[in-house]
Amino acid sequence: MAVTLNQWIAELSNITLSLSALYTAFQLFKDHRAPAVGFFLLGSSAVLCSLPLSSPAVIGVQGELEWAGGVLGPALVSFGFLWLSQDHSTAHVLLVGSAALLGLRDWLSPETLVVMSRCLALSSLCCSLTVCVFTTNVAGALGSVALSLPALVAPVPGAKAFTSLVAPGDAEHVLKCLLKGLMAIGCLSIKKALDRHLLDLQSWD
Repeated sequence: MAVTLNQWIAELSNITLSLSALYTAFQLFKDHRAPAVGFFLLGSSAVLCSLPLSSPAVIGVQGELEWAGGVLGPALVSFGFLWLSQDHSTAHVLLVGSAALLGLRDWLSPETLVVMSRCLALSSLCCSLTVCVFTTNVAGALGSVALSLPALVAPVPGAKAFTSLVAPGDAEHVLKCLLKGLMAIGCLSIKKALDRHLLDLQSWD
């Protein structure tokens, strides 16, 4: 019964995240292309996680895509905030750093991968929070925190050491489901924040 309940909770969290992320990606694509791509990655990985897969190879790819979405999603959202704020150089540095981490993943040790992933998550979060604080965009700040939390506390596929801030088992499972629920809320919050930021910039012009 406990296993079945855990499976249902995991399925519900994945479906909720996929619907929220894909809806946000569709709504943002016209005016915010980079964040839309990030949300599409998050939504696609959540869809794959909700499928009943049995092949170890496919499950491995599923975990890799989930990690990539968790890394690139917040970075692309931060890119969107920075780009709207005319800080194009920082936006490009963040984007290049994210792409470099994905490209170098297979050459990094597990411990280095964990450290680099969390450094990137912190960098993305700091960039978003900086913009949101100076523009008093509360929705953007809350959404950025919700999107970045999984990369800060969740396990990294293939990395066995220092990957999670909680002990493995039921506690880790509950944490992952809770984080996905927060990410689903964060997707909608970021949509509202980006739209407001764009409207503010247009009103200043």
